[in-house]
Amino acid sequence: MSTEIPSGLSIITRSEKHKENVINQLTNLLGPEVTIRGYSILEGINEKIYDKLVLISHEYLREAAMKYIDPRSEVLVARRALNHSKLEDVLRIPKGEDVLFVDVNKYLAENSISLLEGLGITHIRMYPYYPGQRFSLHANYAITTGETHMVPDYVENVIDLGYSKIDLTTITEIMMKLKIMDERTNLLSVRFLQDFVYSSKKVVKALETNDNIMKQLNTILNVINDGIVGVDSNGSIMFSNENAKKLFGSRGKTKNGDINLDDVLDFEAKSLLGKNFGLYRKIHEIMGKKILLTMMPIIKDDVYNGVIITFKDLSEIIEMENIVRTNLMKRGHTSKYDFSNIIGKSKKITETKEIARKLAKSNSTLLLIGESGIGKELFAHAIHRASNKQHGPFVAVNFAALPENLLESELFGYEEGAFTGARKGGHAGLFEQAHKGTIFLDEIGDASMKIQARLLRVLQEKEVLRIGGTKIIPIDVRIIAATNKNLEDLVSAGKFREDLFYRLKVLPIRIPPLRERKEDIPLLIEKMLERFPGGKELIISDQAMEKFMEYDWPGNIRELENVIEYLYHIVGEGPVRVKDLPFVSKDSTMQKEKLLQLLEKEMPMDETFLILSTMKKAQEEGRAYLSRRSLAQLCGGGTKMTEQMVRNRLNILAKYGLVVTRKGPKGTRLSMEGEECVNILQRRLETEGLKVV
Repeated sequence: MSTEIPSGLSIITRSEKHKENVINQLTNLLGPEVTIRGYSILEGINEKIYDKLVLISHEYLREAAMKYIDPRSEVLVARRALNHSKLEDVLRIPKGEDVLFVDVNKYLAENSISLLEGLGITHIRMYPYYPGQRFSLHANYAITTGETHMVPDYVENVIDLGYSKIDLTTITEIMMKLKIMDERTNLLSVRFLQDFVYSSKKVVKALETNDNIMKQLNTILNVINDGIVGVDSNGSIMFSNENAKKLFGSRGKTKNGDINLDDVLDFEAKSLLGKNFGLYRKIHEIMGKKILLTMMPIIKDDVYNGVIITFKDLSEIIEMENIVRTNLMKRGHTSKYDFSNIIGKSKKITETKEIARKLAKSNSTLLLIGESGIGKELFAHAIHRASNKQHGPFVAVNFAALPENLLESELFGYEEGAFTGARKGGHAGLFEQAHKGTIFLDEIGDASMKIQARLLRVLQEKEVLRIGGTKIIPIDVRIIAATNKNLEDLVSAGKFREDLFYRLKVLPIRIPPLRERKEDIPLLIEKMLERFPGGKELIISDQAMEKFMEYDWPGNIRELENVIEYLYHIVGEGPVRVKDLPFVSKDSTMQKEKLLQLLEKEMPMDETFLILSTMKKAQEEGRAYLSRRSLAQLCGGGTKMTEQMVRNRLNILAKYGLVVTRKGPKGTRLSMEGEECVNILQRRLETEGLKVV
């Protein structure tokens, strides 16, 4: 059986230090939801790397890295971008100077030189310098990307640009391949632009020609979905992209086609221009369109350098939301079963399934009631599949499995900084993740009073408030709750809110325990054995199956599954015998004694012994089944037991499970319980001094 490829991201870098740098950059941009595994060539890789996507940090590492990568993984080689914030220091190097560019190898040094020249930095002569190179040039300046320890001692001026970053194009490609193209993409773009605009602005001031920089800036701007406008500290537009111009059509533009800020910003937004402010985000109606307007100041070294404004059409946000919901479903928030997976043909389970099918069409809250192990979650999956929210996510949470503090944050989410250890950027709770779908609240009877109060608000208002947040988030969720406890008793005891109870018990469904539908046991066993290789070869003897049918199954279907798995591994291909069954007590004498005490109230003990011992003797002689007439003849002697008397006694014995009666001429046989009772009765009769026939 092949191993399933994980859905995360692996990266391969040259060194451990570089690995940590790349992981930090990607985690900050992609968010903590993406699992990132890092490997370093120098530190050694001792395992096969398999992930949905493997990122090789540099082209020169491709050949060395490929031998460690599972062929099923998709491979991407990162494109690099220099840290723009230190470019001003490079521009201060006197014109015509010879400069060493220091890195760990020739490829990286030459690649970084090409990146600097591509930005228009040509006023100096740059030479690659790397370990093992015989280099005679004596230079006063050196540039490096985090490798200052490799710079020759004689160099007086060292400019460290810091480790090169993975460029925006590569980050976007990672998001596409991992199918996480959500709102993070545009926030990433804005953060990237903040740094880029600030750095480019300084470079523009220092260079007389900057065509390469503006070409790079325009390329970035026009691949971003949002409308983007950059405004300098004087309130003048530095740049705008095509999406901003398209968003407002011919209106909102000047004669030369640029955006007219007076037409697209209201007084509140315009009043922020030229000032240092925090993130501004509001929905505005601009030229008849609902627009999400975001403004972020460009601040560097505590100096205001302008602002970046983004415009997003709300209709796109709705579309993006649907994409996010789809991605959540792909991460595992999906229903796995439908009603065909609920096995059974008994009257009780058939009626229950029919009720569930009908109630699935409603959007009202549904409460599944029943013992542990009966398959309440299976019903919840099937109901979601049959509902009008079947194309939305299915999110399940078990109240008995999580502590209260963790349960609260998982259900309702939290904002960044809400508590120690809160994720950067906050976390969407399960109710948010279930938007447009179904949330299954299992073991709801274990919810604390605090959680119950918050749940009541969600059910009443159809909205959630994250921990530490102030923003009300509307949700469209169908709620299915389940419990194995008597909620009415909990309400009476003051352990469950009465108002929440009636909110939950809008559409109740009772799911029958296995003991109420024992006729489904053979079919359930057959389906369970199909899960195991060669499981169909496991034969259950009639006597063992009789025990299956007699047992009350307090653990219900879950217990039955455990027993079948146990027998599969213990017995193998041989027939399952009664002694193999884990639920059969090795010392059941006490149980049999109690049964016989009840039986004695309906028929004499000596008659019970006579019938059972006669049937046992016939069974040992090869006659497993006896007709009433044959049994009456065998019981003859001085008992004068007629055929009608035998009929009546057999009916009583069958009620207590000591004999098994078959319809038609085949007759009646002794059950395993009846066989065990023969010896008990014989000892009792002998103890009491009665004659054993």
